[in-house]
Amino acid sequence: MYTVKITPKKATLLPINGGKTVIIKSSDKRYTKAMAARNAKRLVNITPSGRFTTSKDYHGAYDEVQSTITKQKKFNPLDAITTMQKLNIDADSLEPLSTDTIFDKFMSNEGGFLPGTNVMAAGAPGVGKTTLLLELLYGVHKQGKRTLFISAEMSEMDMARYMKRFPHWAELPILFLNNFTDQCPKSIVEGVINEGFDLILTDSYTEVNDTVKEACNLTRSKVEKWFLDLMIDNNKGNNNHKIHTTFVTILQLSKGGTFVGSNKLKHMTSAMMDINWDGGENSGTRYMEFSKNRCGNVGQKLHYTISNEGLSLDGDRLARELQYKELLAQEVAESDFSWDEIFSKTGGDSNQSTEATSEPIEA
Repeated sequence: MYTVKITPKKATLLPINGGKTVIIKSSDKRYTKAMAARNAKRLVNITPSGRFTTSKDYHGAYDEVQSTITKQKKFNPLDAITTMQKLNIDADSLEPLSTDTIFDKFMSNEGGFLPGTNVMAAGAPGVGKTTLLLELLYGVHKQGKRTLFISAEMSEMDMARYMKRFPHWAELPILFLNNFTDQCPKSIVEGVINEGFDLILTDSYTEVNDTVKEACNLTRSKVEKWFLDLMIDNNKGNNNHKIHTTFVTILQLSKGGTFVGSNKLKHMTSAMMDINWDGGENSGTRYMEFSKNRCGNVGQKLHYTISNEGLSLDGDRLARELQYKELLAQEVAESDFSWDEIFSKTGGDSNQSTEATSEPIEA
């Protein structure tokens, strides 16, 4: 099986899985077929009798060849340098994505999800990660933004059961990935995301990785690189609508409580959200908290509940805690507390270490 490289004088057939390169001159009648295969990005097969057939490039062989060629080009260090003035990012593309809930204040200092960022959400099984994040996705959708839910775990029937409590989710655009396992879903995901969305929720990263890995016959590391590259590319607005896409991705946890995936996920993310029980499992009290957040606060909990009536965020509790923190910070800023003053009153020196002295004892 071969990819094809075309020049005016010949077609070069490059083997995918090892073997000899095949050269076909432009005078050969097979040259036209090779050129058509290259233009359509189809793979060429040569039967033992020398007959040409073509097949679809399910595993991205042409992309890998192009990537190799790009890496081989001579690198000019100055090409890697730019300025924000040259980038000329549109101010409108920086407007936060609001859910119109207290979550906006919790998520970022600007209020809401920030465009072109990536939020990874991990939590205990059964704590309601999908329910919570779908409700936040709907909040952004309700503001007129382009949203997408990529479901690699739930089927249409699973979602239908959710609709009993959350009928408004019927408006959300959903890509059910399991509907495309009879082909390579990699191209399906790429094509859909390329339409351009403000906010994309993926449930879950592990299931997307496993589905694409098995259906497209790729390694786990290759799928991870593909998924991260896709996110970064759309963060930059490289899609049909030039939207700086924000991704919220659910991560599964191992039995030891660590997320399933490499550290690359941690390093490239803007925020790491922990979703867990406050107290014992199934206690009814749940919370979300950021352990890393380039957009806002860390270590602050926003509690929520899920009942037959739906999902409720405890905004009053968060408001009280934030107000208390602000008052405390204000008191510290306005206080006359001084270490120098404390040391002067005790006879010490804030800039020198104290040493023990001994006096002779009179007989």
